[in-house]
Amino acid sequence: MHHIYTTKAIIIKSSPIGEANKYYFLLTQDLGFIKAVAQGVRLDKSKLKGHLQDFCLIKISLVKGKHVWRITSVETIERGDFIKNTNKLITVKNIFSLLLRLLHGEEKNEGLYSSVESFYNFLSKNELVLQNIKNLETITVLRILYHLGYFKESFDLLDFVKDNELSIETLNRFDNKKKMAILDINNALNETHL
Repeated sequence: MHHIYTTKAIIIKSSPIGEANKYYFLLTQDLGFIKAVAQGVRLDKSKLKGHLQDFCLIKISLVKGKHVWRITSVETIERGDFIKNTNKLITVKNIFSLLLRLLHGEEKNEGLYSSVESFYNFLSKNELVLQNIKNLETITVLRILYHLGYFKESFDLLDFVKDNELSIETLNRFDNKKKMAILDINNALNETHL
């Protein structure tokens, strides 16, 4: 008998396998970054199909197979409808591409998950001007790099990184720090050699 793990997750990306299955890249609250398979999800009769859409925030149940996680059930929490706003969609794709680039292997990271979920919820629930969307993206990249250990505690932008609460005021305040942040991000990414 396999143990069933249930956790919140964000679907970062999916890709088809075979005729009816799909492979999912998930950032989960309790298991870290994992890859999982949903069998038969591409069939019209699949009960999981409507819930397993890219960029959705979900509650998911999985079992650990011999070689791969298998998805057993899913419930949609938030369907971030970013397609309606090109700038939001580009930002989500940029953040999720960065995660795919930096995350390798399963390791729980509560701070990372919390920062990405905070970004996701704030972006999906607020009307934002382009400047604020760009500031939100930059702050989120800083937070991702911080939680993955690329910045030290003495880091100058720590007040934007440690608090997961986001607001329009925070995004506006960040305007004065953006050039420094981009320089720090580029230096950190250069150090990853990825």
